[in-house]
Amino acid sequence: MLAAALAGAALAGGSGASAAGGATVWVQTMDSCKQALGAAAYVRSGGGVSLTAQSPSAQKARVASTSGCPLEQGDCARATTGCLSFTGVPGGTFTLRQTRAPAADNSNPEGYAPCEGGSACRSEVASVTVTAAGAVQATVTNVYPDGYTVTWPTGSGRRAHHAYSAAAADPVVFHDFGLAPPGRSGQCDGDSDADDHLTGTPSAHCAYPESEESSACRPYPWSCPPAAPAATPSRRGGPR
Repeated sequence: MLAAALAGAALAGGSGASAAGGATVWVQTMDSCKQALGAAAYVRSGGGVSLTAQSPSAQKARVASTSGCPLEQGDCARATTGCLSFTGVPGGTFTLRQTRAPAADNSNPEGYAPCEGGSACRSEVASVTVTAAGAVQATVTNVYPDGYTVTWPTGSGRRAHHAYSAAAADPVVFHDFGLAPPGRSGQCDGDSDADDHLTGTPSAHCAYPESEESSACRPYPWSCPPAAPAATPSRRGGPR
């Protein structure tokens, strides 16, 4: 029987295969840089089955000291904050989506309202394939505010490959950027609306379409419903 296990279960590195049968798929939630965030929830869908799991509430925790943000790859073997697992996953291909963002982080002096997938709350989705032998490969597609897409991992991190193994030491990573309060300067197009309140590094694709902002976004802490991936060219990696 399929089961969703919380991160309080025993942690182990290595492959995603489960001794009990099927695979174990680890997921970790990160912010816009190197901090892991607790209390996010996910749904696994595919093969006519949907299962949910959530990570325990916890203070944010630094995962790595490498340069550059966002951090593409997590580590549930050593930094368990923000981690959860789906166990007994059979062979096949399925998707993972976040159904609940982490709680607001009041320790941030600018305020912190989590927004899954970057500014103006676009979306992220993971595609996960499990072989009959229990090996796992997963990638996460993020939709930029303007509809441009990127796929992680890029293969340029500390483990040079183009897919997550979903093991505890190499979990599938989702990002929840923080939304800063009105008045924050230097973000995106500088007109002080929804796409100007993200944390992390602005990019050429940070602008949410102006014509859509009034109907899609409420006043701070800016909350826009996730949008379906747009039919636009994509590339791997890069800041959001």
